[in-house]
Amino acid sequence: MQKSILILFGLFISSFLFSQILTTNSGASLSIAPGSSISLGGLDVAPADTFVISSGNAISRSSTSVTSGGNSSVSRVYNITGLFSDFTGTLTFSYLDGELNGIDENTLRLELQADDDSWSTYEGVLNPTANTVSYTFNEAISFKAVTASAANATLTVEDLNAAPSRIVVYPNPTADRIYIQAENITKAVLFDLMGRRVRATSQDQIDLSDITSGSYILQVTTDNNTKSFKIIKQ
Repeated sequence: MQKSILILFGLFISSFLFSQILTTNSGASLSIAPGSSISLGGLDVAPADTFVISSGNAISRSSTSVTSGGNSSVSRVYNITGLFSDFTGTLTFSYLDGELNGIDENTLRLELQADDDSWSTYEGVLNPTANTVSYTFNEAISFKAVTASAANATLTVEDLNAAPSRIVVYPNPTADRIYIQAENITKAVLFDLMGRRVRATSQDQIDLSDITSGSYILQVTTDNNTKSFKIIKQ
């Protein structure tokens, strides 16, 4: 893939590993054209539409793994001081064998952290030969950190001991099943974007394997809370 950048000013890129990689100075920005990409110390960003890294932003790479709910990521985490907002396109996460942190390489999944500190897991394309995990986002996402973890020990389920009013769903996107982490689930209803009911249950999981790929709204009701989630069925 050709690597080029539309607009580049007020930019600092560091060659030091496990440190600050890129900084956009105040009043400056970095614009990446569709069909182009930029490598941020092993994290390749290839947007589907023009993507702007806003001013005063800094991207760093850490060798300290993320631990959540007893699960750990690989020993490579990219942190962004300002949110990457409304991104569509492909992220390719590179890693070294020595950074696997005891994780079976063949089970790696991409993990993105949202602005509310929650993690979402994405089952992308794994290339053990090239030591990469990539995922193409067709729906816009926003995130402030990127890492990878094992499929059976993701960071997404970090709130297993959450307060009764907290509702967590995972994985999202999903190819077959959605799990609901909440106390006293009374109803979970899946709607399409036209508001038509697709599926309903009072259980803590929903099988989506036989429905059409696309975006849906999942409304979960407990004894003391109701919350809606946008679900992407792959």
